[in-house]
Amino acid sequence: MNHAHSKLNFINTTPTYLSVAVRHVLFGVMLLPLTSPLANAELIMDTQYTALSESDEMSKTTAIDATKTDTIDTAASLETQALLTDDSMSNITTSDDLSTDTPSVINAKHTPDDDPAKQTRQALTKPAVATDKQTAKQQSLAKLAQNYQIKPNVHARCQGVWTQPKNANQIGNNAQSFAGIKAEADYGYWDAHEYAELAGNVIIEQNGQTVMADKATFNTRTGEAMVQGEVQFSDGMNAGENGIGLIGVAQSISYGNQNGLATAQDVAFASTAINAHGYAGSMQKVSDTHYQMDEVMFTTCPPTERKWHLDAQRIDIDSQTGRAIAKNSTLRIKDVPVLYLPYFNFPIDSRRSSGFLLPSVGFGSSDGLEVSTPYYFNLAPNYDATITPTIFTNRNPMISGEFRYLTKNFGAGSLSGSYLPSDRKYNNQDRSRLRYEHQWQAKNIKNLTGYAQYQYVSDADYLGDFDSLGLENRSLNLPRRIGLNYHNDHVAADFRFETFQRLDGTKSDGSLITDKDRPYARLPQLSINYRLPKSWLGLNSKLQITGVHNSAYFKKSIKDASEPEKSGGRMYNQLSASYPMLRPWGYITPKLSLTHLYASYDEDSLNDQNLNKKDGSYSIFAPQFSVDAGLFFEKAGSPLKGKQSGGYQVLSPRLKYTYTPYKDQSRLPNFETIVSNISYDQLLSDSWFLGYDRIQDLHAITPAINYRYIDEQGRTRFDGSIAEQILLDELRVGINHSESFSGRSSGTAWQASIQPKESLWIDTAGALTTNYDISAITAQIRYQPDEQRLFNIGVIERKENKATNQQALSAYTASAILPISSRWRLVGQAQYDHKHERLLDSLIGVNYEDCCYGLSVYARRYRDGLNPHTNADTAIMAELRLNGISNGGRLNRLLSDKVMGYDSVQNAWQKAY
Repeated sequence: MNHAHSKLNFINTTPTYLSVAVRHVLFGVMLLPLTSPLANAELIMDTQYTALSESDEMSKTTAIDATKTDTIDTAASLETQALLTDDSMSNITTSDDLSTDTPSVINAKHTPDDDPAKQTRQALTKPAVATDKQTAKQQSLAKLAQNYQIKPNVHARCQGVWTQPKNANQIGNNAQSFAGIKAEADYGYWDAHEYAELAGNVIIEQNGQTVMADKATFNTRTGEAMVQGEVQFSDGMNAGENGIGLIGVAQSISYGNQNGLATAQDVAFASTAINAHGYAGSMQKVSDTHYQMDEVMFTTCPPTERKWHLDAQRIDIDSQTGRAIAKNSTLRIKDVPVLYLPYFNFPIDSRRSSGFLLPSVGFGSSDGLEVSTPYYFNLAPNYDATITPTIFTNRNPMISGEFRYLTKNFGAGSLSGSYLPSDRKYNNQDRSRLRYEHQWQAKNIKNLTGYAQYQYVSDADYLGDFDSLGLENRSLNLPRRIGLNYHNDHVAADFRFETFQRLDGTKSDGSLITDKDRPYARLPQLSINYRLPKSWLGLNSKLQITGVHNSAYFKKSIKDASEPEKSGGRMYNQLSASYPMLRPWGYITPKLSLTHLYASYDEDSLNDQNLNKKDGSYSIFAPQFSVDAGLFFEKAGSPLKGKQSGGYQVLSPRLKYTYTPYKDQSRLPNFETIVSNISYDQLLSDSWFLGYDRIQDLHAITPAINYRYIDEQGRTRFDGSIAEQILLDELRVGINHSESFSGRSSGTAWQASIQPKESLWIDTAGALTTNYDISAITAQIRYQPDEQRLFNIGVIERKENKATNQQALSAYTASAILPISSRWRLVGQAQYDHKHERLLDSLIGVNYEDCCYGLSVYARRYRDGLNPHTNADTAIMAELRLNGISNGGRLNRLLSDKVMGYDSVQNAWQKAY
């Protein structure tokens, strides 16, 4: 008789059925993939065992004494004794009741009546009966919650995270294995015919995947098996690793080898990867890829604070398609049902599939209650579609759709549209919209791309009526374009055809927009900026040759007789040579350019203006010479007294001379050129014009100075510049056939960026008139005391300047994001037109966020940007985001566009768990 430690393990001997049953039951049902089944297995001891030959020992009882006191697992023995209650003892039978064959047992020294292995086996064989389903559910969830690790920070938005069981993957060092499978238990039994069992602290592990239970029984003949007693399973994956980090607790798991059906009862499960958990009354493995769960609860909330959950009568999961179908599901906040879905198709991985998306609900002063329920169609791997019916209480229903596609050689694009018949809020007119976009990347030509865009709306009010958050750029001239773009180290080129849908609208003063105020169509336009490679020149390496080409045919039909038609072609070419000379103390850059401008009217314009072809064509050449020079003065230390002398200061005076002679251009058409507002950067350029329809006569000297302070940590604390252009000759070339500016000075322009503290930024720019009165000023103050709080204040003051076509404007902007606690915050933004004393746009809302869900409730008061004189509208919206199911939201998109610095604050808020 050999003695050994009481822990039992699997190794490769005989027979095969036990291993197959263990693998399928304990792992297959829980979607834990294993390797091929074991060829052979038998129960043995850790160290020594007796191998009996078939000839003389097969029919005899093999008894193994495991009572060696110095090796008995005391804790396991105490646990076993605790299981032997009076109720369990009354059901103990002899070994003869189990099999007619001679069994293999542990502790053969004991008589059948007091055999601990037999007592333990029979005690565990008797099922533990829960008082009801709710009790079983609570027991499973309570056991699972032992794997929820509470964070030490009591102010954390999420209380903790799901972790892998601490006792998983801890099979003793003496355990033996075959094909990667290890198993151990306190006791084992096999009757050499068809029945085998493991009892007491059963652990089976393969490739990091673990199942732990009180008992496992096997029918080695049929392959049927069962695991009982607070069964725990784990795939061994932690959050951040590959896999979903599946852990779970079940009351029992059974497997039928004949039909391939595996069933787990009262299963509580969790995912460490997505920090979610749930419960199923039963889970069945129908096939290798198909699973069914009944009486299902699912949530991403912590087990200590389950604020919402989904209840479903049944969920069918198909791991082959990556989708799950929930039937008769109800969303509950606490225990209150708020949404019922008889059928809900949702993804279980990153693959796309057809199904309903979460609906959205809103309320507006014109639309009333608005409810949208999108349905997604996964038509093919390279194209899909979404159909969204929307119901308004004040309008007729609307149907919207989007189709997206991706081709192998011709790019990707999307087509979207909507239709609302007989709008009750718009004189019973049909309302519609169509939008198409396409992007293309050449495979054989590097850096060559293509694009196309088409837009259509039924009326000018469409976007204002159905975009209450102002997420889209509104315009009375919707572009329709197609083109190619190419760029490399030497060339940037764009070739396009572009026209517009022209909608009716008014100016800020309420007057109608006429045809002459519309933009020109470009049919086509070619723009090229280039720099000749130095290897082509064979000249000094410092010499730089650059050029600009811009040519187009511009068309604008005048149908309202607001002015004679002025359509035609234009070609602009400029070739420049510069020679930068840079030294440690400064730089000087002379530059010489030659510009040619050609323009001609088309036949329609010639007839409308009673011009012949010769009088309607113009060609102008003009040279240009400039010298740009600057000095660098550097000083160590801070400019502020009493401060540490870290960092350094840089003072850079600059002087630029520019000369372009006057050329008469009074009869040339103007297709797209405007006069720039006076600014620091504009005064140091070669022209005041933005566009290529004019060659400005400019003879001027521009003194400028820049000062910067960089602290010892490399942050620029102050960067300010100021300049003024002194005109040596009066400007004569204008936009409207006359001088657009008179005087000997442009006035002063400045710009500055200041960061006096780590959390405070100030940006300002502006200009003074020649009399040093304020012409324009903009200022933006951003204060961010921490990563989740943000305050912005902006000011724009601009006086009318007819010489430069500057429009008067007086406006103020403000925004704030203020957390009230770790879960609540206030958000708001406003734009106020001081000149007309009206609020243009305002939004205020409250945002709640935890690891269960996010809730945003906000109200917006806004005016139509195309018709600001009309009455303001009001919209009230609410967004509910179930973390783990949905994210983002339209409010985030709106604030990202309107609030400087919002994206960084939002990222910090989302990560504050």
